Amino acid sequence: MNERFVKRLADGIIRWRMPVVGAILLITALFAFCLRDLKVTTNFNELLPTTHPFVKVHNAFRKTFGGANFLVIMLSVKKGDIFNATTLSKIKKITDDLETIPGIDRYKILSIASRKIKSPKITSWGMEATPVMWPKIPGTDEEMTVLKEKIYSNENLYGFYVSLDSKKSLIFADFFAEEVDYDVVYKKLEEIRTSTEDDNNIVSIVGTPMHFGVVSSMVSTMNYIMGGTAVVIPILLFLFYRSVWAMVMVPLTAVVSGIWGIGLMTFMGYNLDPLIFVMPFLIALMAFRHSQQLYNRYYEHYMRTRNRIESVRIIIEEMFWPGLTSIITDAFGIAVVGLAPIPLLRNMALVGAFWSVVTVIIGLILTPILLSYIPVSEKFLRHLEREQEKEHAHRGIANRFSDWLGPWLIGRGRYWVIITVLVVLGFSYYWSEKLIVGDAQVGSNLLYPGSRYNQDSVRINKNLPLINPLYIIIKGDRSRSLTDRRVLVELKNFTAYMLQHSGAAGAQNIADPMISMRQKLHEDDPKWMGLPDNQQEAARNLVSLIFSMEPGDMSKFIDIPMSQTNVVLFYTDKTGPTIQKAIKTAREYITGFSDLPDDFHYKFAGGVIGTEAAINETVADKQLQTLLTALLGVFIFCGIGFRSLRAGLILTIPLAISNFMAFAYMAINQIGLSISTLPVSAVGIGLGVDYGIYFMARMKEEKRKEPGITVQTAILRSSRTYAKSVIFIASTLILGLLVWALSGLKFQAQMGVMLAIILFLNCLGAVFLVPTLTLILTPGFLSKPGR
Repeated sequence: MNERFVKRLADGIIRWRMPVVGAILLITALFAFCLRDLKVTTNFNELLPTTHPFVKVHNAFRKTFGGANFLVIMLSVKKGDIFNATTLSKIKKITDDLETIPGIDRYKILSIASRKIKSPKITSWGMEATPVMWPKIPGTDEEMTVLKEKIYSNENLYGFYVSLDSKKSLIFADFFAEEVDYDVVYKKLEEIRTSTEDDNNIVSIVGTPMHFGVVSSMVSTMNYIMGGTAVVIPILLFLFYRSVWAMVMVPLTAVVSGIWGIGLMTFMGYNLDPLIFVMPFLIALMAFRHSQQLYNRYYEHYMRTRNRIESVRIIIEEMFWPGLTSIITDAFGIAVVGLAPIPLLRNMALVGAFWSVVTVIIGLILTPILLSYIPVSEKFLRHLEREQEKEHAHRGIANRFSDWLGPWLIGRGRYWVIITVLVVLGFSYYWSEKLIVGDAQVGSNLLYPGSRYNQDSVRINKNLPLINPLYIIIKGDRSRSLTDRRVLVELKNFTAYMLQHSGAAGAQNIADPMISMRQKLHEDDPKWMGLPDNQQEAARNLVSLIFSMEPGDMSKFIDIPMSQTNVVLFYTDKTGPTIQKAIKTAREYITGFSDLPDDFHYKFAGGVIGTEAAINETVADKQLQTLLTALLGVFIFCGIGFRSLRAGLILTIPLAISNFMAFAYMAINQIGLSISTLPVSAVGIGLGVDYGIYFMARMKEEKRKEPGITVQTAILRSSRTYAKSVIFIASTLILGLLVWALSGLKFQAQMGVMLAIILFLNCLGAVFLVPTLTLILTPGFLSKPGR
C-alpha cells in the first residue's frame, strides 16, 4: 500500500508540478507580506513560567513592591570623592533624566538626589523626614557638610547609596514590564551615560532593562553572522558539486522555509525574541538538509537514467517515507519544548512544529519539482562522470573512507565502536551531572566578559554588590497587622539569618528604620538603638514613621493598609548555584525557625532572583521530561515509519548518547541550561536523527532491491554509497555553523560551536553506531527474506 501511495504521489507531483509551484509561490508571497510587521524584541512576561508559584507572587506584588525589571546605575569618581558640585550635579541629572524614559516607575527611582530618599529627624512637632539632597545640590561648604552628616549618620544610606570610601553612589530604578521597550531604554541609558561621563566620572549601568537592551542592540551583528553562514554554505556547495544550480537551489528551500515560518510567527502576533534568535535559522536548516539529501540522490539516479523526470520520480518513491518520518520526528522534538509553561517557549514550539512540517512541502515536494526543471549542462555532466570514475577507481579520501568503513564495521570495528561509545558515555554522564541550571557565570552569560555590560557588573559588585534583589513578602490577614511587634522581630531575625547563611551581600526591610528610630527619639543615645520593647510603642513608632513620609516613599517596603511588607535581599550574582542557595536557605528558615503570628505567612519569591529561580526550577523540572518525551517520540515514529521497534531503538540510542555528550560539553564550557539553550538541545535531536533515518532507509532499500542479501551486505552497500553523502551534508552545515564562532554575541558563538559539535557527533553516530547497532539488533526487514 505504501509503495502504491508514493507512486501515485510521484505521478501527481510530476503531473501537477506547475500548479504546485504556483501555489507554493503564492503562499510564500502571503507570508512574505506578513514579514513587514515582524518585531524583534523581548517581552519579559513571556520569559516567566506562568504556573510557577514564584511568578504568581511576582505578578501579585510587582506593582506594589517592584518587579524584576530592576536597574542599577553607579556613578564613581577616579579622584577625590563624590562630595563635589560636579559629581553631585551628575547624580541629580541622572536621577532626573531617568524620569523621562518610557515605562519607568517614577515612584521607584531612588538615589541621594531623589525626593523619596529622606533623613528622619525629631522636632518639637514629632518625627520629620526631609529629602537628603532634593530639590537642589549643596551650594556652600556648610550645606555640603550637612549632606555628609545626613549620609554618614544613616546606615541605610552610608554603605548602600554611598560607598564606604565615598567614591561611588548608586541609583536604583524599576520598570513596568508591560510598558518597557528595551530598545528605547538602552538608547536612553546610553545617552545618559554619554552626557554624564567625563575624565573623572564613570557611569556603570546594569540590570534587566539594560541587559536585554544590549542584546537587542546586537541583532544587527547577529544578522551579519547569519549572513556570513548564508554566504559560506553556497560556496561550500559549489566546491562540493561544481554547480551554480546547487548554490542556488539547495539554500532556496531554507529561504522559502524561513519565510513561511517567520511569516506565520508574525501573523500570529508573536515577536522574534533575540534570546532565541538562533532557533529560526536552525529550523530553516532542516529544510536545507532534506533538500540536499534529495539533491544527492537525484544525480545519483540521473547518471543511470539520463532522464530528469524519471530521476525525480525515483527519488520521490525512495525518499518520501524516510523523509516524512524524519520531518515528523523533527517537528515532535521541537513541539515538546512547549511542555514548559513558559509563553516564549510555547510560542516557539507551536511555530517551530508547523515550520518543521512545512519541510514536507518545501523539502520533499518543491525540491524534486525544481530539479525536474533544472537543465544538466555538459560541463556538470562531465564533473559527475569524473566523480563516478573516482568512486569506481576508489580514489579520493571520501571514497577510500566509504570503502574502508563497511568491512571494518562488519569485522572487529563493531567492538571498537561499542567500547568507544561506553567510554564516551561514562565520561559524558559524569560531566552532565555537573551541568548548571540557569546562568553558569557571573554577569551576563549572553555577552563576553570584556563587554561593557559585564565590566560594569564587575565594577559595581566590587564596591556595592546590590544589583540582584530577592523579594520575600510577609503578609498579614488584616489591616495594620504589621504594627504587631512580633512581626518586626521576625523581620529582623529572618534578615539576619539570610545575611549569615544565604550569601546575601545586603538587605533592606521596614525593621531597619524602626531600629534606629528609638535612638533618634532619645537624643541619639546609642543604648536606645533596637526594636520597641512593647506592642504599643511598636505600633506607635511604625505609624509615625509611615505618616512622616510622603505618599509612595515607603512603597517599596510596605503597602498602604500596612498588612504586607517586603524584605529585599541583594546578591552579587544570579548564577544557578547562588539562586538555589538563596531559595533553599529561605525555605530552611521558614520551616525550622520562623516565629510569625498565626495570621501571618511568607510569600516568595519576587525580584530578579525570585523570577530567575522560577525559570530555573521550571527548566530543571521540564528538561528531563522534554528529553525523554522527544526520545520516546523518535522511537515511536521511527518504529512506525520502518515498521520495526528495533529500528526505532537503533535510531534512538545514538541521539540519547549525543545529548549526554552535549550536556557534558555545556558543563565543561560553563554553559548553563536556560530558556535560550533548552530549545537548542531539542533542535539538536531533530538535526541528529535525520542522518540515521536516511541510512536505515538506504539499507532497507538495498534489501528491497535484492531480498536475498544478508544484513552485512546491506550495511556494506549502504556504507559505500551513503557514508560519503552524510559527510558532505554534515560538513556543509558544520562549517557554516562554525562561522557563528566569530559573533560578537557570546551566546551565538557558543551555540554555533556546540551545534557544530552535535552535528559532527550525530554524523559519526549515523555512519558508525547505527550500522553497529543494526548488526547487533538487526531489524526484521533486514533479517527476513524480502518479497
